[in-house]
Amino acid sequence: MEPDISLEWVSDPAAEERPATEVYASMVLPAPTPPSRTPSTTASADTDADIGSDADASGDRIGTVTARRAGRPLGQLSIHGNGEAAVTAQGERADRLARRLVRGSHAAATTEERDAFVRMYRRAAEQARAVGARVLHWSGTDTGPEGEAARVLAARVTGEIARIWTVDPSGWWPPGGLPAVRVRTLPPPRVGLIGEGAELTIAVEDDRAYLNAGEAITAPGVGADILGALIAELVESIRQKYPDVRELAVFEFDGDTEGAVRRALPLAGLRIEHRVWDFELALD
Repeated sequence: MEPDISLEWVSDPAAEERPATEVYASMVLPAPTPPSRTPSTTASADTDADIGSDADASGDRIGTVTARRAGRPLGQLSIHGNGEAAVTAQGERADRLARRLVRGSHAAATTEERDAFVRMYRRAAEQARAVGARVLHWSGTDTGPEGEAARVLAARVTGEIARIWTVDPSGWWPPGGLPAVRVRTLPPPRVGLIGEGAELTIAVEDDRAYLNAGEAITAPGVGADILGALIAELVESIRQKYPDVRELAVFEFDGDTEGAVRRALPLAGLRIEHRVWDFELALD
């Protein structure tokens, strides 16, 4: 019989390092720099928070809960607060950290990981309540383990942060009605297109291409129709040059390019697959 998932709660600030160190060791990589000396990192497309944050340096961590099965770390979640009524939790899946260390890739959450996240957020709520908090906040995709925890624990959605749009280039056909644009490919080693006052850069790995709109699309003043045509040209370029790619994922969030990206993506034939939400759980 497979052992059940166990939870480990530690209020020691150094506790956040240990599960990460275990994953590094399994990859035969050097141990990470302690969080107190590590700069903040940026959340990736699936919006799972990375280990190390501004909250680490400020010393406001309440504690860290780690989920394990048979001693193997499945994930960890840190709770931060500064004595106010609301505290914030952020989680990291162990498998995602391992994959990012080796290839920078992302994997869909397993049933085991979803179960672990529900348990970790439930424990986080208990610990937050114990220190007098009345609300627990976190964020994540509606389809990911954070969203699963929100549904099980009856947390409410307080806002949408971003959207993840996808398309399979191998089965995509250029939509009609887009304006003609002139583009050229970016010089190696960069992958992408430039033209019409815009620049689009993608990362390609195995059967997946990824684009973070806030970092990889530069299009000041470019209209949504032109940008949509450029994105369509990008999808066509991926289909021709990377026939093994089965998904282009675009992380698009509030505030990017004055909303032009959000209007352009459906024009190019992309559809929303995941939504990134803020969640709030009342602890009263």
